[in-house]
Amino acid sequence: MIASCSTILLRLEAPMQSWGDGSRFQLRRTADAPTKSGVLGLILCASGTSRSDAGPLLAELRSLRFGVRVDRPGTRGWDYHTAGAGYGINSAEGKVKVTGTTGDPETLLSRREYLFDASFVAGFEGTAETIDRIAAWLMEPVWTVFLGRKCCVPTLPVLERVVRGTALLDALAIPPWHIGMTDHPEDGLRVLLDAPANEQLPADARISYDMPRALGVMEHDPRWVIETRVRPSSVDSNDHERASPADSGSGDGWWRRIRRERLAHDHGLCVFCKAEAEEVHHVTYERRGAELIEDLRSLCSICHDACTALEYGTGMTMNRVDPLDSEWRARIAEQIDRARAVGAASVRQRVFEALSERRGFSNATERGVHGDVLVLPEN
Repeated sequence: MIASCSTILLRLEAPMQSWGDGSRFQLRRTADAPTKSGVLGLILCASGTSRSDAGPLLAELRSLRFGVRVDRPGTRGWDYHTAGAGYGINSAEGKVKVTGTTGDPETLLSRREYLFDASFVAGFEGTAETIDRIAAWLMEPVWTVFLGRKCCVPTLPVLERVVRGTALLDALAIPPWHIGMTDHPEDGLRVLLDAPANEQLPADARISYDMPRALGVMEHDPRWVIETRVRPSSVDSNDHERASPADSGSGDGWWRRIRRERLAHDHGLCVFCKAEAEEVHHVTYERRGAELIEDLRSLCSICHDACTALEYGTGMTMNRVDPLDSEWRARIAEQIDRARAVGAASVRQRVFEALSERRGFSNATERGVHGDVLVLPEN
């Protein structure tokens, strides 16, 4: 089977890139690595396939095994995006803001998250025929390719190489590492892979809800992802010593260490609802780059989005929403209710349904409190 397979590797490197996996209205987040949906969209763009005609080709490409090697995780940051069309923008209380002079809805303002100065190697494993077609599209793209959003132009040719007779994980170890961290990772580079079909899932396998059903439709199926590490076959040392040990955004610097400490302090649970924590939230930016553990709170993605929406609606700057503060607890719960009312929690519900089907978990057990928002009593 290995002898007949081919793997295509893509170099995804740019000053800015964004791979949406949990966008909710005015908050457009990015995943910490390229999504399968986003990279398939890049390939279809190179092929010149329109959204209306993408169905058969997308169905074929979905079956390819996908993986990403994280060479340089980059730094997270936000930018603002405006749009008109009379949609308006909601206040923290859920009302549409209008201008004081005309009464018309204000311009829609959204927050867009990006990864700055990140570098990844993405790969697809499949038959030689399919891989060769993808390579031909990327060598002479019909439409300009971009890394998640049109403003994210790649700085290097996207097509890295095609590897014959080599499985995906082994192929991801071949390209040289473009160093972007101060310390060489002794245990290798982080890799995210599609879990092998028809094999027992490891205990730490997780779901990524980024398998597109169709282009232009916000409907995605889940896929199981496993995490491992590889050591590249060679190291490119032209870009060393770029990150600061006090980098507050990403890398192996202070932020990652203090983030792990806060998650351990909260036993991996959201401090608001006690679901599994996925984010670490700042309650103050007074010590950005040298945070103390009390400056942070562990939150699940839904509670974190609720806190961020409240901060956005009230124009907070240095000091932010503290989910442990009794003055904020009811408002956070109300914000989650508003998000649920417009279907923002539907994706999370599908994830739990997938967990229930694949691992035999009880939906009621795994959902936590987000099915019916509960404000926990103060400690």
